[in-house]
Amino acid sequence: MSNADNNRKGFYGWIGNTVEKHSTWLIAGTIVLTALLFIPFFTMTPKERATDNPASSEIVELQDHIEDTFPTEVHVLPFIIEANDGDILTQQCLYELYKNDQELKNSELADFLDIRFMETAGATIEGVYSLADAVNIALLLQSEGDNDLSSATELEVKQTLSILFDDPDTMELRNRLSVKSEMGENGWTSPAFLFIVLANSDKVKEEYAAIVGEEYTGEIALEHYGRAVLNILRGEKQIYQIWGIGIDIELEIEDEARYVIPMTAIALFLIGVLLSIIFHSAIITLITIIGLAMIIVWLKGFSNLIGLNSSTALDLIVPIAIIVLGVDYAIQALFRYREERDKGKLPKEALGSSTYGVGRALMLAMATTVIAFSSNAASGIESVIGFGIGASFAMFASLIILGLFVPAVIMQYHSWRSHKATVAVEITKVPSRGAWLGNIVSGVSHKWFISLPLILIITGASIWGWTNIETKMEVEEALDANSDFVVGINKIDEHMAETVGEPANLYVEGDLSQHEALYAILNTIEEMNDNQHVARLDGKPNAHVFLFDMLAAVINEDYTREQIRTASGIEITDEDDDFIPDTQEQLQTVYDHVTINGIWKDETSPVYRPRHIAESFVHESSEIEKDATNFWIGVPGTQEQEIAKASFMELQEDMDIAMGSISSIDSYGLTGDAYVRVEQFDAISDSFAKSLSIAAVAVLLLLLVVFRSLRYAIITMVPVFLVACWLYGFMYVAGYHLNIMTAMIAALSIGIGIDFSIHYTERFRQEWALTGDKRASIREAARTTGYALFSAALTTIVGFVVITFAPMPMFATFGVLTAIMIALSLLMALFALPSLLLLFIPEDDNSK
Repeated sequence: MSNADNNRKGFYGWIGNTVEKHSTWLIAGTIVLTALLFIPFFTMTPKERATDNPASSEIVELQDHIEDTFPTEVHVLPFIIEANDGDILTQQCLYELYKNDQELKNSELADFLDIRFMETAGATIEGVYSLADAVNIALLLQSEGDNDLSSATELEVKQTLSILFDDPDTMELRNRLSVKSEMGENGWTSPAFLFIVLANSDKVKEEYAAIVGEEYTGEIALEHYGRAVLNILRGEKQIYQIWGIGIDIELEIEDEARYVIPMTAIALFLIGVLLSIIFHSAIITLITIIGLAMIIVWLKGFSNLIGLNSSTALDLIVPIAIIVLGVDYAIQALFRYREERDKGKLPKEALGSSTYGVGRALMLAMATTVIAFSSNAASGIESVIGFGIGASFAMFASLIILGLFVPAVIMQYHSWRSHKATVAVEITKVPSRGAWLGNIVSGVSHKWFISLPLILIITGASIWGWTNIETKMEVEEALDANSDFVVGINKIDEHMAETVGEPANLYVEGDLSQHEALYAILNTIEEMNDNQHVARLDGKPNAHVFLFDMLAAVINEDYTREQIRTASGIEITDEDDDFIPDTQEQLQTVYDHVTINGIWKDETSPVYRPRHIAESFVHESSEIEKDATNFWIGVPGTQEQEIAKASFMELQEDMDIAMGSISSIDSYGLTGDAYVRVEQFDAISDSFAKSLSIAAVAVLLLLLVVFRSLRYAIITMVPVFLVACWLYGFMYVAGYHLNIMTAMIAALSIGIGIDFSIHYTERFRQEWALTGDKRASIREAARTTGYALFSAALTTIVGFVVITFAPMPMFATFGVLTAIMIALSLLMALFALPSLLLLFIPEDDNSK
């Protein structure tokens, strides 16, 4: 056994000896494991996306229950059309849209359109019925087939629009105009209007990919279909513009995420350049870059193997972060290896000594980072949990590959070169460049009475900013502001928000054959008259209750009423003209009939087929024993979390007042995407506090066990707390919001910040144990490990700065905040931590 072996004690001594003697097995095992993980990397790609919804939430559960109770085959594609000249209600604009929607109906996409009766058209339509179709039909009827949009004058179009908007049967078309529309001397004008295209969801999912020769199926096929429909409706875009409303969010994310790949390549290139400058060695740079690529294989292979579903964080954020952050392990290990080689040691002995010297710091940094990432499991949100698991494993992989494998390969290369040359070949010596840093850190620590109070003042201000950060997720913060997706959402807000808004879904379950239950629904809408947060039309709440449309259709259609009378012997009457059958027996009979047979104008013309009725009303189905219906009203401005929360409270109160005492109503509830987002953000806020607390306590306990000193553990943790405070203080000043992406930076701030502190504290303790001089130890730790930290931070910051140029704001934000967090972690480790060590560690405490 060598003298070096004798000097290496404990667990880390065993690791150092093992790496020195069995480096070949380490290298071979790592390569074999990487090769094995290639299999799930390529063959077990997840098919589903992780949800951002909290695991337990009444609002989320109700939304899921509604989806299960009211299955629908229809996929709604909403579009907003805006004229280039400011008025979409012209013959030229309407005719151009009409031609394009006729092209859609004659294309191969027409096979997937949903065919159903539309009251405003008075006929069965094929998937798309816009204002252009209504005007064209009206012109044909007025002229007995001699005039349509292609030949109509501007005056005829304006007159026809006025007729349509005044007719009770078609005046609903006016509801789809922009809030900026108006009636002038020459007729109606409007800069934009809304229309929808209806597709058969199941058919698109199952068959659309086959006709376009692509492999996508399921939900993503719906988005591809939506884009194909949009491309046809857009035409040449010379007269008007059309945008889809939320029709392709996953494709938009995918499109914008593609830019991350070349940016990551650029970041890797710049990291490689910096590594070559730092180490003056092409082989070290090359092997480190290969190691970074191996980490991605381990991450994706492991994630696929254990069945983690896809998410933006796991698929894109974690790989980028690990590539940029992982290089820190290589730099720390290789700097110490170079120090040992500079002492004249042979490659194998230098590897063993460097692993022994830096091993505890590396393993402790890995363990604390894993704890910080794993704390996200407390969130209860699948996507955040997946992020924590994937990032934790990636950090473990970084330790194995960059902390052990890469140095072992480089050692083998140096041994081979030495053997080949028959003389010892030293690693290229680089003059010590850390002396300046050691002097600066030493000088600042000696002036702790200036630096620490200044840090405390800034921290106090940062904490105030932190507590005032708003929880919010605007679409512009996630996606490119110039993308069709974002522009479409903004156009809806501009033109339709006051009359449409985001749907709030109101669910009612009970015996809906009793009139008191139906009147309770009407009273709920009546209660909304003084509600400040609902969409309005002509001053009234713009609620959409299909149940009443269905009952009105029964009253209006003689053919259906006769079918019911013939089948049941019961006459359906409406003596009070409220479009609701007069007795409970009649209501029960109507429900029994229409849910099975639908509502028909005649034997060939359906008004509502049974499957259409089942989308909003069920009558003692297999899912529930009672009747149930779902109706909705728009809520404008729900991107603001405070508005969403206030609207939920007001709507819930409206339902409580109208339905709370009705015995025939068994249950009722309120849900919708806006309220699910509120639940998500509340869960994020809760998980943010929980993960910080869990991570802080767990890391402190681990440091206490390893350092065997409460004083060292607390002092090492303080800089991490400062980093988190300063980072979120910066976010407040810079106008960032707390959302699912920025909340993850909290885990990073602990996981990465503690690494910097651990490396410095560990090196300080080693130097102090050797010299017994605390001030000299602070200087030497800064000169050696501090300079390695500076180099690692520089490469990491450069990598994340590149990402800030990504077109996707969520990536740019992640890059900006992480780069700042790394800079703060370095700053605290080199200027706050040494001052704390100098001030609070007693002179007689120089034990390891």
